[in-house]
Amino acid sequence: MREAQEAATAAEVKAVARRFLTAEAKAPVLFDNVRLFDSDKGQFVENQAVLLRDGKVAAVGAAGSVAAGGARVIDGKGKTLVPGIWDSHMHIGDDWDVLANMANGLTSFRSPGTTIERAQSVTKRRASGDLLVGEPFIQAIIDQKHPLAAQGSMTVSSEAETIAAVRQIKEAGLWGVKFYTSMNPAWIAPGGAEAHKLGLHVSGHVPATMRPLDAVKAGYDELTHLNFVVMQAMPQEIVDKANTAERIEGPARFGKDIDWASAENRAFFAELKKRGTIVDPTLVIFEGALTLDGGVPAPAYASYMEIISPVLDRTFKAGGHPLVKGFTRDDYRKSYAKMVELVRLLHEAGVPIVAGTDGWGIELVRELELYNQAGFTPAEALQTATIVPARMVGADKRTGSIAVGKEADVVLVEGDVSKDLGALRRVVTVVSDGYVMDADALRKAAGYTGKPK
Repeated sequence: MREAQEAATAAEVKAVARRFLTAEAKAPVLFDNVRLFDSDKGQFVENQAVLLRDGKVAAVGAAGSVAAGGARVIDGKGKTLVPGIWDSHMHIGDDWDVLANMANGLTSFRSPGTTIERAQSVTKRRASGDLLVGEPFIQAIIDQKHPLAAQGSMTVSSEAETIAAVRQIKEAGLWGVKFYTSMNPAWIAPGGAEAHKLGLHVSGHVPATMRPLDAVKAGYDELTHLNFVVMQAMPQEIVDKANTAERIEGPARFGKDIDWASAENRAFFAELKKRGTIVDPTLVIFEGALTLDGGVPAPAYASYMEIISPVLDRTFKAGGHPLVKGFTRDDYRKSYAKMVELVRLLHEAGVPIVAGTDGWGIELVRELELYNQAGFTPAEALQTATIVPARMVGADKRTGSIAVGKEADVVLVEGDVSKDLGALRRVVTVVSDGYVMDADALRKAAGYTGKPK
């Protein structure tokens, strides 16, 4: 039944892709009189014009100064033009999920954990035009053979098998390696060294018994999920069980008591900055898990209620992580506040932050709003979903910002993003690989029954 469903889905989404990826959709287009987000400089520029031609940014200038030259003209008055949005923590879902993400302006993403078979299928069908999906940068998960090993991971039993798994990931054409929480800490350094030798990115959950700085010293280029960064300040008994529910419940119980301004923690931040370590907070997960009681949707989903499946509507009202005996929701909320403070301090210390959700992708704008709450300017928050991830994957010379010669990946949204990051939900036009697509049509094709609020 599953195989039949997947085959039927592939056929349907192929037909959808063929409707949008046409020669007509790749015709030149001029966005005139827009508010432009310059992600390279981290600033919004008023009254601009951007010409896209042959899949590239052909010209950028003052409104009214760029000749259309026969291109279709889209009036950008009252709208903001931003580079294509990235979700830096989005596991590839089914084919409808990736189509929905395109409707929300996600023209690139990093999947920190997809099976090799699924990764190759998506990449191949994207290249052939059979799947409408953003450009993917994909990692496979390596974990130790263990009762708590990550589902869908490549499991290993020795250092030699770890190195062999890294080589298999490289041979499969993937972008990086992700280690997981039951991994033997002794195999991280040799596995990471092999990955770096092969040009692969190394990140992951921090294995039980290790602290995040240990993982960085062993070869991590990036720390995934803020709760694992919090492990630097957790009691050792929590660190030792980080491959269990303690990876959530430990920070939930004890995070509220952390003094992030201590000399020891400041030195930790400075070391991350010195090493160029990237942090992928997925803060939106912890807002939902730690602060919410049941019955109301998390802020990440409120704008999408009633325009998506009723099944998801119910899921989004499920509430937060169950309370550990002796602790209250208020305790958890105080620990969450410490997580928000941690994101602010990491940013102030110069640690690169990439925005990811570990969800459906619709949570991405909320992630940016949380960074804004933590003290980022709207421009700084938006950089974490544009140029910063492009730099992380080594694609910033061709994408991640709107500049002459770069790829035509842009999103037009209704409203002033410089004042309201929520405007990023109000997508009007999506341009991916030079294909100009109407967002209402994309949303309808993806199964939405209306626009996000």
